[in-house]
Amino acid sequence: MSSTTIIIIVAVAVIWAILFAVFMKFNKKRQAGEQQFVQENANKAILHIYGKSVKVDGKDLSTIDHKTGQYGQVIVALTPGEHTIEAVYYTTDNVGTKTKNVETQPVSITIPVQAGNEYNAAMYFYSAEQRNAYYKGDVDDVVLEVELELESGFTANTHAYIIVYRECK
Repeated sequence: MSSTTIIIIVAVAVIWAILFAVFMKFNKKRQAGEQQFVQENANKAILHIYGKSVKVDGKDLSTIDHKTGQYGQVIVALTPGEHTIEAVYYTTDNVGTKTKNVETQPVSITIPVQAGNEYNAAMYFYSAEQRNAYYKGDVDDVVLEVELELESGFTANTHAYIIVYRECK
């Protein structure tokens, strides 16, 4: 191996190590911010929305107290009761050796929430019943499930589900 190759390998390794440390610090800061947001809103319902272009009760996120979670999800604190959430949900699907991004049109759902609970709203390629069977009943409570039909040929799956789970504590 030439000295130029060794220098390039060492330089790449050093850059990788520096970036790794920076991103780890960024993730810890985001995780701490998420935990603080949940603690500050302990008297409300916390909803993690795995989507984009989110609106809560017809209001844009810019007018609502929210936080970005460590996995890029939108976290909102809601008063107890029913709330209408509109979002563009997304996920990925593996088709053969390719990974395809799958995204919905804006989907509007109305969910009942209770103070002191955390909820997750996301898109899945399996139903809550299928997940329950796979995990042998050791799953979070299903609050709402909306079945979506996907365009054929776009993905290997023809159905997707927007499912809202209440986390079991």
